[in-house]
Amino acid sequence: MRAERGGNWFTCDMRVHRPDLVAVLAVLLISACESGTPTVTSIVFDGEPHTINTGTVVCTRQPTGGGLVILAQGKSGQLVRIQLTQVGRIVVQKVGLRDGDATGFVADPQEITGIKVDDTYTVSGRMPPNQGESGWHTFKIQTACAGYQDAHPHDTVPAIGSP
Repeated sequence: MRAERGGNWFTCDMRVHRPDLVAVLAVLLISACESGTPTVTSIVFDGEPHTINTGTVVCTRQPTGGGLVILAQGKSGQLVRIQLTQVGRIVVQKVGLRDGDATGFVADPQEITGIKVDDTYTVSGRMPPNQGESGWHTFKIQTACAGYQDAHPHDTVPAIGSP
């Protein structure tokens, strides 16, 4: 291609080398795959709605007992962690959440109910008061698992030198 600038003619060579083009396309493809569709985890804590916009919700199957751990993390320290079992029915073992002033943890399955429709989980119940508080908290959390990963089993081979 020829171009004129200030009365002088310049020749521009606009070639893209194949390895460079392949590298650029690979980077674009990888970044598009990693972005994923955002998952919104909705929380109602003591009647107040909260949302956690996450890139992914990590759903990890435990190696024994039909357990599942769901972890949704937001960019500004927001967190929901749900541990449940799926043997015949859903039994929620533990729930912890942190989103600003909405914080709490419960590890009593009698205080929590869980429902699964397709891959969307809804967990609700009540949490004991945090230190310095007097009343229990009510909560409802809804999130979806786009996919599941298996937890890596613990290494059962003893370390060298152990009895």
